[in-house]
Amino acid sequence: MRRTGIQMVTVLAIGCGGGGAGDTGEAASSGAAASTAAATSTGGSTGEVAPTTGGDASTGGSTGGEVPACGDGVPADPPIEWDPGQPDIAGCSVRGLREYRAILHLHSHHSHDACDGEPQPGGVPDEACLKDLRDALCVTRIDIAFLTDHPAYATDATLEQLLVMRGADEPVMGPGGTPIASWLVCDSGHRVLVMPGIESGEMMPMGLEAHVPEAYGVSSPASFQQIKDAGALAWVAHTESRDVAELATLGLDGLEFYQLHANLDPDIREQYLGLDPGGFVSASAPFFLGAQKLPVPDLASLGFLAPNEPSMVALETLGQSLRLTISAGTDAHQNVFKTKASDGERIDSYRRMIRWFNNRVRLGGELTPAAAKAALRAGSNHIVFEAFGNPIDFDFVARQGDAITEMGAEVTLGGGLTLAAALPRLDPRSPQGEVAPGLEGRLYRATGDGRELLKSWSEGAIELAAPGPGVYRVEVWMTPRQLAPYLGAIAGDYTETAVPWIYSGAIFVR
Repeated sequence: MRRTGIQMVTVLAIGCGGGGAGDTGEAASSGAAASTAAATSTGGSTGEVAPTTGGDASTGGSTGGEVPACGDGVPADPPIEWDPGQPDIAGCSVRGLREYRAILHLHSHHSHDACDGEPQPGGVPDEACLKDLRDALCVTRIDIAFLTDHPAYATDATLEQLLVMRGADEPVMGPGGTPIASWLVCDSGHRVLVMPGIESGEMMPMGLEAHVPEAYGVSSPASFQQIKDAGALAWVAHTESRDVAELATLGLDGLEFYQLHANLDPDIREQYLGLDPGGFVSASAPFFLGAQKLPVPDLASLGFLAPNEPSMVALETLGQSLRLTISAGTDAHQNVFKTKASDGERIDSYRRMIRWFNNRVRLGGELTPAAAKAALRAGSNHIVFEAFGNPIDFDFVARQGDAITEMGAEVTLGGGLTLAAALPRLDPRSPQGEVAPGLEGRLYRATGDGRELLKSWSEGAIELAAPGPGVYRVEVWMTPRQLAPYLGAIAGDYTETAVPWIYSGAIFVR
C-alpha cells in the first residue's frame, strides 16, 4: 500500500467534520467504542456497549483441545460486547470441509515501506511493529497468513528470516531441510501457519519455497513459471490496474478480486474504479474523530467499502477460458497514520485492518503448507467481510446427480446441472443487537456478452438449472441492522444500506 494516497485521505478525514455519503450510500458517523488488541475494558457505568479484551474469555482460543461448536448454544444477551478479535471457527465446516481464516497479502518489516517507513532502523528490525503484526494475527484468530513483502528488502533476507519467527514459533521444514513455513504460536494457544511471499508491481507469489529474485520484477509467462517451480502460488495483486489480455498469458492460479488499497487511494479510485477520489472521506472520517465511544472505529469500512468492478470484470473475462481463484488483499503495512482512534489504537493498526475482512479456505484434511496451497490452487476460497459478523453455513456448489462441484472448480454443462446456494446465518457469537440483519443473495452468470443477475433471494437456499456455459458466482449483501448498538446516535445512516458480506469463489461451467 502506497503511503502517499492514503496519507492524503487521512489528512482530509481528520479535517472533515462528517456528514455526506460514502460509496455504499451511508452517511457519516461519529465516535468509537474502546477496543484494542492489548487493552482492557475502559468501560465504566456509561450504559454504552463496552469493549472486550479479545482474549479467550470472549471468543475462545484454539488450544488443541476439544473442537468448539460453530455458533451453537444460547447466544449472549444483546447487545453483545464489541470484540477486537473474532470467534473461534475451528468447529465450522460445510459438507465435511473445515473453514480456515486466511490473510492473502500482508507486509512485515521486510517491506521497505512498512512500519511508518522505518521497518529496520539502523539495520535492526522494528520489533514493536513486528509484535503488533504478530499480536494482530493472534487476536483476530487468523489460521493462515501469506506474507507478501516487497522485493527491495525481502530479497536480502532468507526465507527463514521472512517467516518472522520469534519465541515458541515452530518451523516447518521443506524437502531441502530449510524452513518453508512456520507455526506462529500465540499466548492463547492459537496457532497461525505463516508462509513467505513477495509483492511487486508485476507479481505476487505466495508460499515460496525458494527465492527467485530475478523473476520478481518481470511479468511474463517464463517468470511466473519460475515462481511456480519455486513452490509458490502464481498470483497478481491490484488486478484493477492490470491489463486483462496480458493476465491471460501468465498461467495464473489466482487474482485479487477485492483490494483494500483500491478503496482508499484517491488515484486508484478515480483512475481505475471510476469513483470520486475522496468520496468516501466524509462517511469514514467520523469513525476516527473525537473521544466518544461510538461508533466503533472497527466499523469504518461501512464508510468506504465498494466493489472493485474492474477486478470482477477481469475474473469474468478470463474465466471464459481459464479457471482462477479469487482473493481479498488486506495489504496492511501499518505505515499510514500513527494517530490513535478513540479505542486507543492507531487508525491503521494491523489488527484493525485484518479485522475488516479475510479469505475462507476450505480443507478436507490437515492444515499444512502443501494443503493450503493446493486448496487455493483449486479455488476453494471465498471472501468474508467479517467486520459485519461471522457467517455460518454459507455454501455455493453445482450439482449433477450425486456429483458436487465446489467453488473454484470447472464442470461441463450437461443434463440436470444445477446451481445451488445457501444464505448463511449470522454467528450468534458475533457482536450484534436485538434486530437481525437483512440478507440478500445474488447469483450472477457472466458470459462473453457480459454479466447477468440470474436470481436474488432473501432467505434459505435456492437451486436452479444452469442456463448455459459461463462464470457463475454468488454475492451475499447485508443490511447491517444488528450493528446499530455500535454506531451510536446516527446508526440509521448506516443500518439500512446494504454492504457486501460474502463474495463466493466462481464455478466455471464449460
